[in-house]
Amino acid sequence: MKTREKVALAAGGLAVAAAAGTVFAGTSGAVGPSPAPSVQAAETSCVTDGAGMCTVQHALGAVPAVVVVSANTPGQFNAYMLNTVQGSYTATTFQVRAMFNQTTPKAGGAIWFSYAAYGGAVSPPTTPTATTPKPTPKPTTPLPTTTPTPTPTPSDPPSSLPGGGSTTGG
Repeated sequence: MKTREKVALAAGGLAVAAAAGTVFAGTSGAVGPSPAPSVQAAETSCVTDGAGMCTVQHALGAVPAVVVVSANTPGQFNAYMLNTVQGSYTATTFQVRAMFNQTTPKAGGAIWFSYAAYGGAVSPPTTPTATTPKPTPKPTTPLPTTTPTPTPTPSDPPSSLPGGGSTTGG
């Protein structure tokens, strides 16, 4: 193959690669969750207790939904498994446990690790919605009350009693 042909093939290959890159770059529509979750990531170290556990402070400001940990071992013979402790998440701390194997904790040893604590979705501040005022009930007009008309009472005793009797004894 002559040099001229090699140059032409190389140029053609570059043109195809550039075109493909443009097509793929232009079609990416990846979008993260909305609203975005709160995340706090850090690298830290601690000294484990007799059970291979230690408590880690975090600044997430809420109880994490998930904490992901990754051990950072400084040497080839210092390997250990690292897990979070179930039920240990609080708004300020979580616990990790380092184990050499399933039955042997890394007791009283320094461990180094990275973590990412994920909280729930951070919602934008909500604005209070305007409430429609309830209609004021119209005052009810009381129905007129009728007062009974008093029957006149005679001031003088009757001159005769019913049945024809008399007021004098006799």
